[in-house]
Amino acid sequence: MNTIQRIAKNTIFLASSNIIGFIFSFFFLVYTTRYLGSEGYGLLSFAIAFASISIFLADMGITSVIVRDVARDRSKTATYIGNSILIKLVLAATTILATAAIGFILGYPFSTMKIVMVILLSLIVVSFSGIISSVISAYEIMEYISIGTVIYNSIMLTFALLAIGLEVDVYGFAYVYLLSSFFSLGYYALVALRRFPRPRWDIDLDLWKYIIREAIPFGLSSVFVRVYYYVDTVMISLLILNPNEVMGWYNAAYRMVIILSFIPVTFLGSLYPIMSKLYVSSDKYLGFMYERSFKYLMILAIPIGVGTTVLGEDLISIVYGPDFAPSAIALRILIWSEVLIFINSSFGYLFNSINRQMIVAKQTMLAAGFNIILNLFLIPQYSYIGASSATVATQLLSFFFLLHFASKEGYGLPKDMAFSFIKISIACLIMTHFIEVLDGLSIPLLISISAAIYFILIFLFRVIDDVDIQMAKQLIGGLKSPGGKGGN
Repeated sequence: MNTIQRIAKNTIFLASSNIIGFIFSFFFLVYTTRYLGSEGYGLLSFAIAFASISIFLADMGITSVIVRDVARDRSKTATYIGNSILIKLVLAATTILATAAIGFILGYPFSTMKIVMVILLSLIVVSFSGIISSVISAYEIMEYISIGTVIYNSIMLTFALLAIGLEVDVYGFAYVYLLSSFFSLGYYALVALRRFPRPRWDIDLDLWKYIIREAIPFGLSSVFVRVYYYVDTVMISLLILNPNEVMGWYNAAYRMVIILSFIPVTFLGSLYPIMSKLYVSSDKYLGFMYERSFKYLMILAIPIGVGTTVLGEDLISIVYGPDFAPSAIALRILIWSEVLIFINSSFGYLFNSINRQMIVAKQTMLAAGFNIILNLFLIPQYSYIGASSATVATQLLSFFFLLHFASKEGYGLPKDMAFSFIKISIACLIMTHFIEVLDGLSIPLLISISAAIYFILIFLFRVIDDVDIQMAKQLIGGLKSPGGKGGN
């Protein structure tokens, strides 16, 4: 199977599962927020934010090292699985103790910390599933991750509906996450038993040192990404009186935005193992893949930002109802952070592929620090609107930082990017005009028609060129011929 065919297969599997997962996640979000209300959802969102930051020790970048190294040498599979599990057991115990201590020092109520600890345990379980999913990625058999994604999200929705039917409180609702994580771990354990060598449990301290040393840049990136994504919610809890309702409004908008991240994760995740190989075999083709992925993500991101800005109030009303109306302004602001996340993801995966993960670590550290400083000034005065603005400003700073270092490595902005951006912007303006003209239609129909108009314009303006069309034909051919001739 050649490179194009592998990309086709992996992207289709990941895209299909993530679209299904997106649907399940969307309904999970709708039912959860409407059931818990702004205050209850705010408290649950705080627990997720606090636990997601404190999990960094147990979830340091070991999985990224596994993907990279096992993709290059599959004989390492058994040793890496066994030793990674042992490392994570030690890190998980440390994380549980540290989280409890930090919560006590910050003075959070015991009732709140109970919810935090349940969510933390669920994240620890998920981190063990990540060991197997990373090996799956290295073997480029993404269909198993696709199935796992569907299983996890369907179970989450099922347990959420059951919890709502039983009328549990927020504490009980936290167990939806924990039970779902155990089901997911069971699935990945079965995959490992069927497809991979049995783990080797011999403790290799030299390997531990190597994995931890190599994982630190990935881990630093992970912790600072987590701080960047979740610290605003924690800071709202500390800087605003009676913050639960405000945290609910903010996170309702934030979840709608973050849920879209499955798009760049799906596309670039399927490319990462291949890009890692190309770095040592075909640097020219690696540059080509980077440029194309950058353009494709820009084509998708900008109209999402424009459309959400125009339809913000309608989207919040449909998804959450009138009680969450204050979330609309946050959604209009936060969507532009997601636009930048789409584009910045191209840089991040590129640097990880060429063993420059320290650049990503520095970027995430800068972003986390900058975001905290902005939040300190903006949240007390502008509440969740200030937190939203700080998020966008931080992503913009990250873009310029990553662009600077990408250029130094010989991977600057793609050729003709400025012309593509102008054409995309014009297409978005025309799309916006049609949204205003067709305002009386239902929102789903309006979105569908507007998206169709946009993509027709993209083709007419030649943003999609002959090379893109030829690649699309090869991708389709790759799907039709899964046993094609070997290639890269």
